[in-house]
Amino acid sequence: MLVSGFLIFSLLAGPLSPVSTELTEYPSVHDEATRQHYMHQTADVRVIDNSGDAELSSTVFGFLPYWVNQAWLHYDLLTVLAVFSVDMGSSGTITNAHGFPSTFASAMDQAHANGSTVVVTVTNFTGSSIHSILTTNRAAALSTIINLVGNTVVDGVCIDFENVQSGDSDSLVTFMEDLRMAMPDAHISICTPVVDWGGAFDYDGLAESCDALMMMCYAFAGSWSTVAGPNAPLSGWGSSPESSSNMAWALCDYVLYAPDVHEKLVVGLPYYGHQWETDGSSSHSPGTNCSTQFYTTLADRSELYGPLWDDESLTPWYRFNSGGWNQGWYDDEESLALKYEILTMAGIQGAGIWALGYDGSRTELWEQLEESFGEAPVNDMMTDNLEDCFQLHGPSSYWHPYTEDGQYHTFFFTGSIAAAPDVNWVEWNFHLPDSLASYSLEVYIPPTGTASVTYHILHGSSEDSVTVEQSAFPGQWVSLGGPYNASAGLSVRAGDFTGTAGERIVMDAVRFTQSTGIAEDSEHLPPAFTLSASPAASFSLCSPEGGLLTIRDIAGRTLVQNNMEPGVTWTWNSRAPSGVYFIGIETPNRFSSRQVVLVRE
Repeated sequence: MLVSGFLIFSLLAGPLSPVSTELTEYPSVHDEATRQHYMHQTADVRVIDNSGDAELSSTVFGFLPYWVNQAWLHYDLLTVLAVFSVDMGSSGTITNAHGFPSTFASAMDQAHANGSTVVVTVTNFTGSSIHSILTTNRAAALSTIINLVGNTVVDGVCIDFENVQSGDSDSLVTFMEDLRMAMPDAHISICTPVVDWGGAFDYDGLAESCDALMMMCYAFAGSWSTVAGPNAPLSGWGSSPESSSNMAWALCDYVLYAPDVHEKLVVGLPYYGHQWETDGSSSHSPGTNCSTQFYTTLADRSELYGPLWDDESLTPWYRFNSGGWNQGWYDDEESLALKYEILTMAGIQGAGIWALGYDGSRTELWEQLEESFGEAPVNDMMTDNLEDCFQLHGPSSYWHPYTEDGQYHTFFFTGSIAAAPDVNWVEWNFHLPDSLASYSLEVYIPPTGTASVTYHILHGSSEDSVTVEQSAFPGQWVSLGGPYNASAGLSVRAGDFTGTAGERIVMDAVRFTQSTGIAEDSEHLPPAFTLSASPAASFSLCSPEGGLLTIRDIAGRTLVQNNMEPGVTWTWNSRAPSGVYFIGIETPNRFSSRQVVLVRE
């Protein structure tokens, strides 16, 4: 089976043309910041009232550099405080501790008082030096780290080795395994690149020994850029939707090469940005004289000059003319909230912050953390291509990320083959709210698909198949039938064998709707609720019995959930965009729902 599949793959499967070759390697932000602030050390410490005692649903992993003001940290909104940093030389010994531990003493005490884990970050940014640490001087380096953790108040270590040589991949995994064996109860994490172009990071192997892989999801723009722009665009900003130019593409890359590390992955996001002198006032203007600025500076300047929003990257920016155009690009609470939503949806462990203190005395980024991670996430009734329940199979090199028009901005595509069996295929499983219930299924078909794809619905020992001509349903949800009983398992599978070679197959999300216990309105039951259109793009509802009202969008995300009083009319004055929504009311006896279409002028 494996041999025949490989032969078919060799002859018939492969990337579709054209595929973008715009693949950019990004520099180390941590290294650049360390060089910039090497002689700068700040330890202004105040105690912030953390009486809110937030209960976070996800990891919030914050780096605290030695050069920042520590006065405004909200320790109750951190789960891991990573003090940054202690430099390690090629001999495996500490070359500069930057005042650790005394510089961070108060911060570490306050973090512990709020129940946070504290780790020390050990850094090296030179490939040849890291090679020596991982090989010739491995024993010395391990001993140094073990003593560093054992002789101070920290709970573990974050290894920040950047520019690792590809030939040291196995040595890096072994090094982390040895750390885990020596410190079985410590919190151990490692910084990983936004894209591992050199193949130096075996994500799966590292995840076995680490509590967290801290993905450094920034540096998409900076002093090396010829065009002013966002350093952490969520989408867009490349020559095509296939470019490695944004966070969505980078997350897809992790899905391809580290599909099983969602629960270990922490996505680091920027509390900094850049300002350029630019040739013009429009976005994508060529820029020079780029300066890196903390969030607090950029947010203040944005308020001064007028905030703008870039719909392509989903990030804020500003511009002003002072003897020539200048532009500032950064992330704020709104753009970070969109990123946090994706991380929550995908079941990723949490978010990282580079770096604490960069927001100064401003509070909006802390407030957004509490809003995004202060409550347990709601099941969105959908398995998207970024989730752990979505599994790609076959050679990774023939699955391609596409960062436009999909649910949560992304989907994957591959080419079809003419002869069985499947070489590349996808499986969707589900985090079902009730594993004994029955569910109807729908598949989302992103634009650009041209193949006729068969979806196999596996429920218990039974299998149903639905064939969809993808070109006929671009940007639409298509029913896969149901209800299917999930008590003996429920999944969907689709592959690249279509009988015709070279067509484009697109794979994104499957949505599920619980059917068990739903009673349709009938002559035997009084109407569950009445629904009427109201002015200003809203709906009025009235339920004789009352009940729990839920309104969801087409992706299954809950927008409204509250209790209806019997016989009392309630109006949904929504600012939601035009589209399809599902309105349901649940009583002790039944659940009734309606589909509505909201149309705005």
